[in-house]
Amino acid sequence: TYIGLNNEFIGSSRLDNLTSVDACVKALETSHPQGLSMICLFDNEEVGSRTKQGGAGMILPNLIKRVYDALGYSNQEMDSFISKGFMISSDVAHGLHPNYPEKNDITNIPVLNKGLSLKIACSQSYAGDAKAIAIVKGLCEEADAQYQIYVNRSDIPGGSTVGSISSAMLPMRTIDVGVPLLAMHSARELMGAADQEQLNRLMNHFLGGK
Repeated sequence: TYIGLNNEFIGSSRLDNLTSVDACVKALETSHPQGLSMICLFDNEEVGSRTKQGGAGMILPNLIKRVYDALGYSNQEMDSFISKGFMISSDVAHGLHPNYPEKNDITNIPVLNKGLSLKIACSQSYAGDAKAIAIVKGLCEEADAQYQIYVNRSDIPGGSTVGSISSAMLPMRTIDVGVPLLAMHSARELMGAADQEQLNRLMNHFLGGK
């Protein structure tokens, strides 16, 4: 449901993580990649991902190996390609809640309707390093996708995603992104109506959309 004085917000269940699924599926449908592009929609992230179909399982590495085997590449060639690859882990972010501003980092605060969030955590619960951040900033600028920075406060435990898990399993340079939400995991979450388009633009550009 669109809500707010000017319909500037969306209230719905399961915005975490249908927002990312929507962006990835639409981008793949229109993609014209120069190499191998794929999306993975994992189960069981909220309970730790350690299942046969979760991000901590072998489903992604095994799938990639089968693809490269079918294309006639050796294991050494596959490892070389993976090391040169780039992965975007897309999951929602914690937006600034006006009643709980102390929960956010004091200088990196994602606000609803100000664009998608690039997510950073010193604990590495979110994947990413300086080069990955620079790459995705460049992709956002090329795609005209508005973005902002979210840094998890180091003294407060935050969320996690499959980004760090998947990048360790492969390994591949990875960055975590997502639209900011309020009331995450509640029966009715809240997001900025303008932010989905920004995520769609980034994923469409990243996957080679025309």
